[in-house]
Amino acid sequence: MSVTAVIDLRRAVKPCTVTLQPLVLLLLLLLLLALGGGFPGLDASVSGPGGRNKTSGTLPQNCDHRSTVIDDYDGAMEAEGHGKFIKFAILLPEKPSKARDVRILSTVLPVIEMATKVVTDPGGLLAGFRIEIDHRDTQCSSTFGALGAFDMFLKRKPDIFFGPICDYVIAPIARYGAVWGIPLITSGGLTEAFSLKQHGYSTLTRMMGNYHEFGAMMRDIHLHYQWTAGSAAYLYHEWDEKLGRGFTDCSMAINSINRAIGGNQTTSDTFDEDMAKYADYLRLLRRIEKRARSK
Repeated sequence: MSVTAVIDLRRAVKPCTVTLQPLVLLLLLLLLLALGGGFPGLDASVSGPGGRNKTSGTLPQNCDHRSTVIDDYDGAMEAEGHGKFIKFAILLPEKPSKARDVRILSTVLPVIEMATKVVTDPGGLLAGFRIEIDHRDTQCSSTFGALGAFDMFLKRKPDIFFGPICDYVIAPIARYGAVWGIPLITSGGLTEAFSLKQHGYSTLTRMMGNYHEFGAMMRDIHLHYQWTAGSAAYLYHEWDEKLGRGFTDCSMAINSINRAIGGNQTTSDTFDEDMAKYADYLRLLRRIEKRARSK
């Protein structure tokens, strides 16, 4: 059973001190999501008994407002808010999937809550509406992420998904979203396959670039400097195949270069940044420099 934070934004205890215009704040919200922004240190999600997720103390003191926490949907929300709802579903990991990645629930949820307060205030773009915010921890797992999306769809049928950010989680949920007719906005999904809108990603919107553009940039650099076949070498992070974790972001980026330039134009080698030692890096550099030098 999930616990959903329903923010009654028309019964604010005191006005929020944010002075940005609603449209500007919406754009700021989308920008912060794209950059993985937020407010580190504000714990937006805690785990309660029975594995429940619930929202707690995520708003700064100068933007406090009343929240209603409910259990499974029982019709009480219509009685209070006359049925004018927009349902947000947030799908993000609770813990970073990699070092320095701040696109997690505790940093993104406060930003979304602050933005909803402004746009639903009198005179805002969504004045008179209440926004229901539900969230799940994807664990950056295609299994748990997809289960979370199904859980929210079956219980509340959200109007929009924010996230996931991990490619292997985005893929199945974006396909389900296309069938359900639910848009999905993410700052992830840089893999070229997500550009194929007719192949199940018709409701997916990516807010960043993609690896195809990165490959095209590297191709232009090769042409500009007239680098010959094999003159460029790349060392990149890749997990051991035995771990079953799929390809890393680095691997996907390098593959886009190979597709844009041609596999025989570059040389590359891999290492596991979680396991490699200093001596391993030296050995790789010495080995790859022999293959990268022009004849």
